[in-house]
Amino acid sequence: MKSCDFLIIGSGIAGLTAAYSLSDFGSVTVLSKGGLDENNSGLAQGGIAAVRSADDRFKKHIQDTLIAGAKHNRRKAVKFLVKEAPKAIELLQEVGVRFAETPHLEGGHSLPRVWHTGDRTGNSIIQALLKVVRKKKSVTLLAHHEAIELIVKNNRCCGAFIAPSLSLSRAESRGGEGAGGEFLSPFTLLATGGFGQLYGRTTNAAPATGDGLVLALKAGLKLKDLEFIQFHPTALNVHGKGNRYFLISEALRGFGAKVVNRRGEEFLFRVHPNGSLAPRDVVTRAIFFEEERGPVFLDLRHLDPRELRQEFPTISEALKRHRLDPAKHLIPITPVEHYSCGGVPTGLSGETELPGLYAIGEVACTGVQGANRLASNSLLEGVVFAQSAAKDIQKKIKNKKTRPPESALSHAEGKGGRGVCHPAIRASAVAYQKALQKIREIMWENVGIVRTKESLKEAEEEISQIQLKDDRIQGYKALCLEIIHACLARKKSLGAHFMS
Repeated sequence: MKSCDFLIIGSGIAGLTAAYSLSDFGSVTVLSKGGLDENNSGLAQGGIAAVRSADDRFKKHIQDTLIAGAKHNRRKAVKFLVKEAPKAIELLQEVGVRFAETPHLEGGHSLPRVWHTGDRTGNSIIQALLKVVRKKKSVTLLAHHEAIELIVKNNRCCGAFIAPSLSLSRAESRGGEGAGGEFLSPFTLLATGGFGQLYGRTTNAAPATGDGLVLALKAGLKLKDLEFIQFHPTALNVHGKGNRYFLISEALRGFGAKVVNRRGEEFLFRVHPNGSLAPRDVVTRAIFFEEERGPVFLDLRHLDPRELRQEFPTISEALKRHRLDPAKHLIPITPVEHYSCGGVPTGLSGETELPGLYAIGEVACTGVQGANRLASNSLLEGVVFAQSAAKDIQKKIKNKKTRPPESALSHAEGKGGRGVCHPAIRASAVAYQKALQKIREIMWENVGIVRTKESLKEAEEEISQIQLKDDRIQGYKALCLEIIHACLARKKSLGAHFMS
C-alpha cells in the first residue's frame, strides 16, 4: 500500500498543470497509462484560444463559444473559461512555452485569437510542463501505469487501485517503478482525456479509451452530455496502420486552405456563410454527405509553399511522407472522431459529486463546450480547470481538511473499493484486441457522425453481446452503452449530435 497527498490519473495538459500547481503543497503522484507524453494534448496542433489583442473582447470569445456549442453551454462556465484564458497563457509562458507573436484564426472564431507554436503547440506545452514537473522533488511520475478502480469508503474517494499497464519504461518513470496495488490519497484527480480509441477512426492517442469515465461509472457517478461527440472534419485520408488518422489543423483553413469536392467546388458555402471556417459540426456533416458523391480535399495550391512550411512544419512533413506536394496536389481529407464534449459532471473547481474526487480536462463535463466545442478551447479548458481545482484543494488544505478520517483510508471493501487480493481480470492480448476492434467497428458504423434510432438500437444490441471476460473490455462496453443511451434519449439533433 502506498500513499500521496495528490493522486493525478493522466499526464496530459490538465494532469501536468495540476501537478505543477500542487507540487509546493504536498506529494504528487502522476499516473500515465502510456508514455508520459503519449496523450491527446501532445498531438494538438492548433493552439490555445485567449483574448489578448487590443481589438478583441471577452464578450466576443464568449459569444463564439456559445454559438459553436449550439447554446447548450453552461454560460457561467464559459465566462469563467474565457476570463481566465489570459492567465492560462501566462502560466504556460512561465513554464517555458514560447508562443508566436501573431495568433491564428480558426473556424467559429470571429477574430484571430489562437496562440500557437506553429503546428506543434500541444507537444510544446507538454514538453515544457514535463521539464518543470520533473524538477519537482515532490512529484512522482509513473509511466505505463493505469488505475483499475477508485477506492471509495464512507462515500469518499480515497485513491485508486493501480497496476502496471502493457510495458513499463523505466527511463520514463521516476519513483516507484512497477508499483501496483492500493494507492491512497485524500485528493484524486481524473485527467484521463477522452474515448476516441473506442471508434474505428480517430485522431486520439492509443491510451484514450475513456478510462476515467469507466472509473467514474464503477464508483457510481452519472455521466452527462455523452451524445455530443465532436468529429474533426479534416483528417488526412490516406491508408495507414491502426485506427488513428493524422489531424490537419483547423488553423490551416484559417491560413487560407479551402475545402473542395472532386470538381474543385467550395461546397461548404452552400451550408454556411463562413464556408471552410464554419463551426466543426457543420463542416463535418457537409463533408460526410459530400463524400457520398465523391472524395473531398483541402486545396493548398494557391498558398505560398515557403510560408506554409514555416507556419505548419508538422503538417508539411506529414504530407511529404505521403508524397503529397501541397503546391501541386489536392490533399485528401475525411472526418474522424476527435473529442468528447461530455463526461463527469463537475463544478467550476473540477469537484465531482464524490468528495475527494476531481475531474479536469476532456474527461470532465463543466458545461463550457456545450453541444460542440469551439476550436482551441480544449487545451484552454485543461489549463484553466486544472488551476481552478488546485486552488480549491489548496483552500481545503488551509482549512485543515487535508485528510479524510483514518477509517476512510483503511483497506476499502465492496464496490469501488476492492482489495489487492482481487486482481483485475485480463484476457489474452489477441482476444482483447479482437473485442476492442469489434467495439470500434460498431461505434463508428452506428454511433458516428449521422445517427438513426435504428442504428443506435443495433449498436446497443451488438455491444451487449460482447461477453469477453476482461475488466477493460467490460468497462468499455459499459461506457459505450452509456453513450448509446444518451444518443437515444436526445431525439432531436443538436450541435455535434445529428439524428437523421
